[in-house]
Amino acid sequence: MDDRLSGPQSHGETGPCRCDVRGGQTMLVQRNDDRPEIHPDAWVAPTAHLVGNVTVGPGCVIDHGATIVSSGPPVHLDSGVAVMPGAVVRSVGGTHRPAFPVRIGADTLVGPLAALAGCTLGAACYVATGVMVFQGALVGDGTRLSAGSIVHVTTALPPNSRVGLRHYAVPRGDGTPVITADLAEARRLLAAAGFFTEVFGEDDPDLAALHRTATRTLRDEALTWTDTPL
Repeated sequence: MDDRLSGPQSHGETGPCRCDVRGGQTMLVQRNDDRPEIHPDAWVAPTAHLVGNVTVGPGCVIDHGATIVSSGPPVHLDSGVAVMPGAVVRSVGGTHRPAFPVRIGADTLVGPLAALAGCTLGAACYVATGVMVFQGALVGDGTRLSAGSIVHVTTALPPNSRVGLRHYAVPRGDGTPVITADLAEARRLLAAAGFFTEVFGEDDPDLAALHRTATRTLRDEALTWTDTPL
């Protein structure tokens, strides 16, 4: 790893990294043994929050109110990524449930209020306002995800795909993606994909029991974290 990613600038002290903690905001947080690493050529707004095993590459922009969080698996932003206000980017799992890291390719834009969880985005993607991309999804280079669209678990979109306004991208049984505006079709395919099996390693026809198990797993995972503002 580039030596410039370590040292004082990695936790918000005065240095070549163009970021600070003005206004009393907690911007950078060490989680257990992992702390954010920010390239000195990146720009991070003082109201953004970066937690744990997060690497921000050169030329990245992390705008106000953006949250980038690792629960253990790495979150890596390649060069020139822009994360707009209110977006949430997070890796998930790793101790109490399956691990899903995040990687975002160079020159990709993550729009306002987008939510990315445990997924991989290629280079030069455009992720519009309010997009959701879930665990295990793979979004190919140059793909455009229109406002309000959803890319569900384990969906693999080839390069230069387009998912329309409020459309759903879901996996078929053979692994090929289906892009549809038909909610009923999306629900049918998603049921076969098994969200809770993929994300929590759990399945139970009793929905209340399944949800309690998922909540308990998340609670138990969070209790293993020691978070220290930097």
